[in-house]
Amino acid sequence: MRPLRARSLLPALFLLCAPVFGAQAAGFRKGPVCSFDAKAVQLRAGLCVAFDAGAYATQHSYEEAGELSCSSSGDAPCPTLRVLSRVTGKTIARTFAPPPRSSLADPSDACVIDTIAVNRSGTRFALKGQGRDCFGGTARFSVEDVYELKNGAPVLVRKNGAYMR
Repeated sequence: MRPLRARSLLPALFLLCAPVFGAQAAGFRKGPVCSFDAKAVQLRAGLCVAFDAGAYATQHSYEEAGELSCSSSGDAPCPTLRVLSRVTGKTIARTFAPPPRSSLADPSDACVIDTIAVNRSGTRFALKGQGRDCFGGTARFSVEDVYELKNGAPVLVRKNGAYMR
């Protein structure tokens, strides 16, 4: 009997793991439009979330990436997460910087994020997207950053993603 080579196990390992990755993503669906702000996604009644990739929203070269800068008052805004709540007929909007290790804060990943997905209970949301890397390379990847609100602020609880060359 011939010994198994490590490379022959990789396809089998992928097939074993694929259902697990699918199960994580299956809990999230594209979120409905917020009833009181059309640019946001409804988590549950009176609570919505939105994002803006700001300076990292479009593809850019490696050279440009080193020069990307954002400011709250400049032409290239910083990436942000927004949490909107509706209380007694008034909308309260709070803006948060994305966590440093999130895809939204990363100039190589942020340009592909295009969807907010929501879990069934409305307790978590995910920023999702897929495409070529933001530096114009040939690598394709997908992003799924899962957040939950803690004390009204978005907190990154899991970072899923896959890179394919």
